[in-house]
Amino acid sequence: MRRVSLARYCPGLMALLALMLVIASPAWSAPATPLSNLAAAEAPALDENASIEQLSDRLDLIRQGVTSEANDDLLSQLRLAAMQVQRQADALSAQRTADIEKLEDKLKVIGPVQPDEAATLTQQRKALEAEKKALVAQQDQATKLNQSARDLSTQIVNLRRSQFNSQITSRAASPLTPAFWQSIIRPTQDDVARLRDLRGEAADAIGSAFSAENRWLFITSLVAAILVWTLVRRVLERLLARAMVGWLPEGRLRRSALALGVSLATLGTIAGSVSLLRWGLESSAELGSDIASLVNHILTLVVFSAFITGLGRAMLMLQRPSWRLPPMHDEVASALGWFPKVLALALMVMMTMERINSVIGASLALTVAVNGLTALVVAFIFAGALLRYRRTLRKHDLERPTGLVGLIPFVMVVWLTLILLALLTGYLTLAYFLTAKLLWVSLVVTCAYLLTTFFGDLCETLLSPRQPGGLALASTLGLAPRHQAQASTILAGIGRTIVLFLALLLALMPSGTSPSELLMSLGDWDGTGGKLLGNLNIVPQDILLALAIFFGGLFAIRVVKRWLSERLLPETDMDAGMRASLVTLVGYLGFLFLAMLVMSTLRINLTSLTWVVSALSVGIGFGLQQIVQNFISGLILLTERPVKVGDWVSLAGVEGDIRRINVRATEIQMSDRSTVIVPNSQFISQNVRNVTMGNALGVVGITLTLPLETDANRVRELLLAAYHEHEAILDAPATSVSFKDLTASGMVIGVSGYVAGPRQVSGTRSDLLFTILGRLRDEGIPLSSPQSMVLVQEGTRPADESV
Repeated sequence: MRRVSLARYCPGLMALLALMLVIASPAWSAPATPLSNLAAAEAPALDENASIEQLSDRLDLIRQGVTSEANDDLLSQLRLAAMQVQRQADALSAQRTADIEKLEDKLKVIGPVQPDEAATLTQQRKALEAEKKALVAQQDQATKLNQSARDLSTQIVNLRRSQFNSQITSRAASPLTPAFWQSIIRPTQDDVARLRDLRGEAADAIGSAFSAENRWLFITSLVAAILVWTLVRRVLERLLARAMVGWLPEGRLRRSALALGVSLATLGTIAGSVSLLRWGLESSAELGSDIASLVNHILTLVVFSAFITGLGRAMLMLQRPSWRLPPMHDEVASALGWFPKVLALALMVMMTMERINSVIGASLALTVAVNGLTALVVAFIFAGALLRYRRTLRKHDLERPTGLVGLIPFVMVVWLTLILLALLTGYLTLAYFLTAKLLWVSLVVTCAYLLTTFFGDLCETLLSPRQPGGLALASTLGLAPRHQAQASTILAGIGRTIVLFLALLLALMPSGTSPSELLMSLGDWDGTGGKLLGNLNIVPQDILLALAIFFGGLFAIRVVKRWLSERLLPETDMDAGMRASLVTLVGYLGFLFLAMLVMSTLRINLTSLTWVVSALSVGIGFGLQQIVQNFISGLILLTERPVKVGDWVSLAGVEGDIRRINVRATEIQMSDRSTVIVPNSQFISQNVRNVTMGNALGVVGITLTLPLETDANRVRELLLAAYHEHEAILDAPATSVSFKDLTASGMVIGVSGYVAGPRQVSGTRSDLLFTILGRLRDEGIPLSSPQSMVLVQEGTRPADESV
């Protein structure tokens, strides 16, 4: 029966950092064989130039090992071996394709058969054709072998998931019952015998390591490993701190680089010490198959636990609080200083017990009990950290974090509650699985935060025009500050997106897949993949995954739109309307892609939606014409942009500012602050007056009708003075006064001036009327009739209106 293993996450965590930082020669690179009695797992690695027969034999050997009795560790190793055969078969097929192309070129040089050609030429053509026929046959065999290996890998994954689903719902004794503890304290006689045999192998190995001829070599390697673990690590961390101060400019990059450096220094030194210790054991001790497998696993756990400790030290940064990367209070960091060390030590002990059970093939009762104990210990450690965190906040009256960071304690409380409920009800495997996921997600999120922060700070320091590095780069390459800011924002966004995508992929890794297998599958993916939308085969697991993808996608679309509107687009020369249109289009495209992804997760084929399309076509024929018309019109408005957000428009008696262009309707805000919803089709099918499309200025025009005996020059001076004194009237274009007409009522004089926008016309005209009427009354100049004002655009004249 399948065992969920925390240890299978260890190489994947290292691969997450290795994928971004190319860590060379890690100690965990050599996989350990979980069971020593299977030829497929013990077989040496195939040569890169292995023949098709050798690959076929290896695949048959792997196929023999795939049984329902095999545990998850063994199936994982078998799948890796099958994927190796698949890659080599694919490479062999590509090589045969190249060889066939070379032979075809030679045959083209020889040319077709001629009646009087030489015998040697005929023999050469026959030899080439025979060689080509053999190569084609080998290519076909390699292609079939590639497909067989791919199918076998898929079958192994399905078998692992099926074992997981069958075991995750099984119940066992709860930690509240004596039967649970009896399985650990008093194992069966078979388990005791296996442990005794393993202890005998360990005693023999220790005896051979401390024998007279091997003693000094083993002791030397052990001392060297301890020195690398302690002294070299401390010296390296101090050198890193000095290098950050001396080489990097002041700013956030120092902190993120030091945090990353401390993590990698801890990881590198521990990996080096483990490599020395492994070399000493292999060189001085005679290890049996089981003890060799156990030693490999224990050394991997040492690296894994050390990485947890180093990552915790890098995040908390207790020795240098001012260099701490996450926004955390000093009191909280000090209160949580014990957490990484205790967690690493507990994982080291509990996972070693699990590895021992795996190596000796312990009974199911003992294995499940140890898994439950591991879940219980880890859950209590996380719960203790949460209690210490909350107590510190209350004791020092500290402000709680907001946003996503503030949700982390709540999510962990819910998660720990589920683990404890599963333990108390006897679902020990489910609790162990939730514990492994909690630990794995915590590590992935921490690594992703560290890498995204470092990459963003690096781009900001090297490219931003506000940093010395960016200024030096601009002076060297002659870049404009605006282009630098755009490049910095785009590169930081791309890097963070890649890291977050990998982190999300690893965090939501499906059951039955290890991180190393997942990353290996991504490396082998050629872009063809399988069908995007499979057949209609919906299962509850797919529904839950589709819901998670849907809500996560909506959140991601919102984040991208906010990043575009607040970070990237303000650095460009686009106007506000263009930026709003682009953000809206990105939102629509993202939602379309999200819908396709959700349908792909649900295995919905487009052909399965023909009935939906038929129903929609009938609905469009009867009542949905306007909806489709408005949708298409909205797309036209967003692409052609006859009107955009921020424009002042007049349409069928509605006049105001465009606040938002949605896919169905446009929101127009009137002068009284009310909002009118106008269908998009009206902007396409009707006449629209866009006041601000060609010119954003507004014109304040006033027409006065005065008696014929009025001094026109005096009135002209009075009007110009009133306009010039008003703060809203622009100096350019200049205010103008015109003698418009002579009528029976008197002389008609018009004055017009420009303001910054049509929205200021009404208030400015009101102020000017108060001023002009007051000064006319002071001068004793009467009016012949009430006056009016018109709004005109630049380059046009106000309409004649006399009152």
